[in-house]
Amino acid sequence: MRITLLVVVILLSGCAGVESKYQADMDKIRISHIDSFRGLMDEYAAKSNSLPLQSEIKSQDIQVFITHRKLPKWLVEQSEQLSVETYSRSELEQDLEAVLGRDINLPTDPQNVETFAPNLYIYQVTKNWACVAGHLYSQTPKTKNIQNRYHKYELCLKS
Repeated sequence: MRITLLVVVILLSGCAGVESKYQADMDKIRISHIDSFRGLMDEYAAKSNSLPLQSEIKSQDIQVFITHRKLPKWLVEQSEQLSVETYSRSELEQDLEAVLGRDINLPTDPQNVETFAPNLYIYQVTKNWACVAGHLYSQTPKTKNIQNRYHKYELCLKS
C-alpha cells in the first residue's frame, strides 16, 4: 500500500512538472501573439489616426473575444451584463484588413484543451484607448495576478 501511494505521488509530481513546462512554453507563444497584435494596433493607428473598431463605437465600448473555440456559457453571460458591445473576431479582422490593406488572420490561444484561465485573447476599445489581453499560467514582470488563478498580460494604446 505504501509503495503504491509513493508511486502515485511520484507520478502526480512528474505530471505537475510536465504541465508547468507545457504552460510555460504556451505562455511564450501567448506573449508573442499579444505583442504582434499590439504591433497591428500601432500600424492601424499610424494609418487611420484611430484604433481598430473605434469608429464603430456608438454608446458602448466594444470588446472582442479572439478565439477559435466556442465561448463558454459563463463568459457569454458575464459579457452580456457589462456595458459593452461584443464584436466577433472576423469583424475585427475585416476592420484591420480594410485599413492595413492585407489579409489578417489573428492568432488564437495555442492550447487545444482549456485549463486554468480562459484560453482566449480579449480586445477592448473605447473612445480613448484600446487594450489586448491574454491569460498566462506563469507570472512575468508585465502581468498582474487575477484571483490567484492566472496572470493577465495586457498591452494598451491611447488614441
